[in-house]
Amino acid sequence: LLTKSMRPLPEKWHGLQDIEARFRKRYLDLISNEEVKNIFITRAMAISSIRLFLDENGYLEVETPILQQLAGGALARPFETHHNALDHDFYLRIAPELYLKRLVVGGYERVYEIGRNFRNEGIDWGHNPEFTMLEFYEAYMDYEGMMDFTEDLIIDVVKNVTGNNELEYQGNKIKFKKSFKKITFRQALIDAIDVDIEAFPDQKSIYEKAKELGLKDVGPKDGRGKICDEMYKEYVRKNIVQPTFVIDHPIELSPLAKKKEDDPKYVERFQLVLGGGIELCNAFSELNDPADQLERFNAQQEMALAGDEEAHPIDKDYIEALEHGMPPTAGFGMGIDRLIGLLTDKRNIKEVILFPTLRPKE
Repeated sequence: LLTKSMRPLPEKWHGLQDIEARFRKRYLDLISNEEVKNIFITRAMAISSIRLFLDENGYLEVETPILQQLAGGALARPFETHHNALDHDFYLRIAPELYLKRLVVGGYERVYEIGRNFRNEGIDWGHNPEFTMLEFYEAYMDYEGMMDFTEDLIIDVVKNVTGNNELEYQGNKIKFKKSFKKITFRQALIDAIDVDIEAFPDQKSIYEKAKELGLKDVGPKDGRGKICDEMYKEYVRKNIVQPTFVIDHPIELSPLAKKKEDDPKYVERFQLVLGGGIELCNAFSELNDPADQLERFNAQQEMALAGDEEAHPIDKDYIEALEHGMPPTAGFGMGIDRLIGLLTDKRNIKEVILFPTLRPKE
């Protein structure tokens, strides 16, 4: 006798069907459903493929702090905790970005990290409070070069995992081949709802337009950038199926990205969108001017004082790092869980996380 088995397993023919039971008792889900086991084998293959691709392209894998004194690197609400020995509040990281860029300042020209991030926000089909991110940075590259590199990475991973350059996701055949479609953030809104954000240069005018359109997820305290983003999410993103780079976002949405030289109201940024609304990755030419960065941080601080809980805090140590000089750099971030959902045709992110966050049973 090797071990006691005191409870019956789920009925073998039908497997474990109850969705909540599957997520709460993943061990039974794995025993009962072969398809579920294969999802996490695919997940391991995809992560290995990403590591191999980056390693072969000269990137160094590093680890940066998960407990951070400032929750920076993204626009999101953090989890807060207290360190007793130091008697100081810390935050679970919402992104590793600012630490990775400190390493670029330190002389590592290609770095990446695959690890957990934490955001104290809602839970839905596409969001979990803790999730796995890939971030990497390359010096002497801009967002145009990063788009080309992103295509190579995604095509390579899809081919290694599926055996070809095409997959089916939620009833749509998605093809991965050079070169992905590109459209500007501004033009995408014009095409979708005939709204040119240039005609609404301040918060008041864009907010009034949003209410006229019936947009629900905006309030009078939201900044112009957030309102533009909510318009994009509601009327543009969900209609994009084939791999598409949405480029050149409003500056208010991107406090860490470099301005476009020919139009400083926008930044050199792109998001790869596909599959009917999946934002697979976010990337941009990094802002490396300390004066400009401080000005953006100050603007974010004003938004925070006005009630924006996702505004970026002022990170003085990061400003000091930039003052030592960061070479022109492009950065990239991708949600691993969303990638695995795409590869395994799973819309709900809980299906591709072994132990997703759930409401306590009692």
